[in-house]
Amino acid sequence: MIRTGIGLAAALALSACAMISESLCRSGDWRALGAADGEKGYGPERLSEYAQICAPYGTRPAQADYAAGRQAGLARYCTPENAYQHGALGDAYLGVCPKESEAQFVAALARGRVLRPFTPDLYAFYVAMDENERALAAATTDAERARLRGRLMEQEWWIQHLLKRPGTFNFD
Repeated sequence: MIRTGIGLAAALALSACAMISESLCRSGDWRALGAADGEKGYGPERLSEYAQICAPYGTRPAQADYAAGRQAGLARYCTPENAYQHGALGDAYLGVCPKESEAQFVAALARGRVLRPFTPDLYAFYVAMDENERALAAATTDAERARLRGRLMEQEWWIQHLLKRPGTFNFD
């Protein structure tokens, strides 16, 4: 049952990025896409996912444009105000902020997490998320960081899924 759920979460995470079209692969605004991904706090491996999606069309993302856009998006994401909001929602932090702003971001995230919704079903996911965020901060290789970001995205997906169950919480 858990493996099926994890597989479903992974498939959903991948399908979210698989929604880019052939036309975006061929003539997309990679700077704007990078900015949008940065504003959402996505890790740099997202560009590799786009490259895999675009490969069958014989195209590759414009790496420099995407990177420049992502940096601009991260500048908007990596603010204490944004961190507080994400913390209150129970969102995962994928370790993407520059070192010069990360300490303030993480402190505000922690303040916001005091407000995050709580049920006993969520406790294990919150604990695992916190442990994986600490492991991500200590990771020394890009491969390890990518693996931990994937885990964090799964944990965040499950938290959001559990919060949306009837009778749990309703944020609408």
